[in-house]
Amino acid sequence: MSPLPRLLLTIALCLSFAGVASAGQFQQKLFAAKSYAGSRDRQYQVFVPTSYIGQSAVPMVMVLHGCQQTEVNMINETGFKDLAERDGFIAVYPFITSYDGLRNTNCWGFFLNQHIHQGAGEVEDLHQIALEVEAAFKIDPNRRYVTGLSSGAGMSVALAVAQSEYFAAAGSVEGLPYSETSSSVGFVCANKGTFKPISADVAAMQAEQGRPDEQRAIPMMAIHSRNDCVVNILGSENIRDSWIRRYGVNPTAVATADCTKQGVACTQTKYGTLQRSVVETVFYDGKRGDIIGTGTHYWVGDNSGQFADPTGPSASELQWAFFKAHPFTENSPPAVSISSATASGTSVTVSGSASASAGSVVEVAVRLDGSFPQPQKIASGTTAWTVAFGNVPNNANYLPVATAKDNDGATASAAGNPVKVGSPPPNIPPVIAINNVSVTGDCVTVTGTASDPEGQLATAEVELGTRGLKPAALSQNEYKYQECGLPGGTYSTQARATDRPGATSVIVSGPSATVSDLQVVTANWQVHMSAGRLRLYAAPCPSVGFGVCDAGFSEIFLANQFNPFPLHRKATATDWYLRPENIH
Repeated sequence: MSPLPRLLLTIALCLSFAGVASAGQFQQKLFAAKSYAGSRDRQYQVFVPTSYIGQSAVPMVMVLHGCQQTEVNMINETGFKDLAERDGFIAVYPFITSYDGLRNTNCWGFFLNQHIHQGAGEVEDLHQIALEVEAAFKIDPNRRYVTGLSSGAGMSVALAVAQSEYFAAAGSVEGLPYSETSSSVGFVCANKGTFKPISADVAAMQAEQGRPDEQRAIPMMAIHSRNDCVVNILGSENIRDSWIRRYGVNPTAVATADCTKQGVACTQTKYGTLQRSVVETVFYDGKRGDIIGTGTHYWVGDNSGQFADPTGPSASELQWAFFKAHPFTENSPPAVSISSATASGTSVTVSGSASASAGSVVEVAVRLDGSFPQPQKIASGTTAWTVAFGNVPNNANYLPVATAKDNDGATASAAGNPVKVGSPPPNIPPVIAINNVSVTGDCVTVTGTASDPEGQLATAEVELGTRGLKPAALSQNEYKYQECGLPGGTYSTQARATDRPGATSVIVSGPSATVSDLQVVTANWQVHMSAGRLRLYAAPCPSVGFGVCDAGFSEIFLANQFNPFPLHRKATATDWYLRPENIH
């Protein structure tokens, strides 16, 4: 996506956040491209519920947008933000940001071989984003989930297959099976699309899941309209059938329930066992749309949007109930602790214990963080374990981190106390700088650099005016902070960094930021009209009739067609304008 449309979408996102500022908090994050093939810089949003204080581990749900969408759509048009606030979990909304290959705007590459295998491309980037969230928040390793709409559903299915040892369960709304091709998308009612045979889907799943720890049957819920003309319901039927064959599930349903809501007929069917299903389908009688099927492909039952319709069973509620019923294992994840970390010369020995509430601990891995990070080593022993690191660089501090894995593949990590090797120099506080401050609508963005001489940078925080220091998104030694929904006025900017031992940098100041009292919303004309911004205007507006206060609809449509465009108004006014210079 070019910079201008992305900028306009960011403005719209900021305005949407303004209405929910008191109910949880959004944090904008940056994912820096890694060295593996197909990795790219990506942006994502994290919703942190009001109840989260970092003491207890909480579930995480990743929600993926479809084609012609961004993470903004999934934030505004699904119900996961409200569910996260109500039930106290972290919601993650990635934005594809950029992409390769021939595809529709902002489509995830679920149909491209380079993006659906562990260790490369978009599947690995999304896994790494989830790991970044885990590093910033206390996430329950037994409750990591992913879902999406359309191409996002296809990528959710790809993640379920390629990262089955990481995600507890997955969902798909109007999606397609693993390794399916783009020819399966029909676009119009007269074309159902061309699908691969189920045997080919299963073979691709088996080829991807070759390791012993990848044989777990990851639970899947597939939601689909029987009237979808863009992606035929065969897509979700094939998800169901490929899951049944891949994991040896009895094809006879164990339960069927009526999920009809608001007059929309709906059937939920479960396969597996009554105690724990492996795959569930939710098939409903969605809208039929126009003669070529426009309006049949959408997220159902939550909010309105270009690809969302509130009428019918809630896709968010159905999937969240499914996720809650499907932790990674029915048992609690393992526990691990570090009892000692000692240095002798340039060797470090770390010891501890691990346990599993059911089953057994199969492995404990330990790494050393610090100025000279030492890669992960497998410890000797499991319930009681020990590991030694030899010939580590002298005169440095090291922080041991242990990760235990049980026989179900569930993991848990714990950090120990820092250990000194030789005579490390006194802890030098980190440093931070503000490099740029920008204003977009009612959003202020602060970017800069932060570093720690010992390589133990922990956090970067930014304060706007007197609004208090708040955490910024860290990516290596760069940080970004964005706050939206700000009242008009001028805000000073300050930043502070903290390292893991707790030393803080000098608080630095940057340029002030001035936020206008004008509101800006960017959308296409259908969304503007449904929100009441495009409507009938009367005198004293200079443009009388259907449109906005200073321009008629014909002028707007000829200039923009179906593309997004901004409308403006004063925060205290009701009339919208095409040109901000006309607002008095």
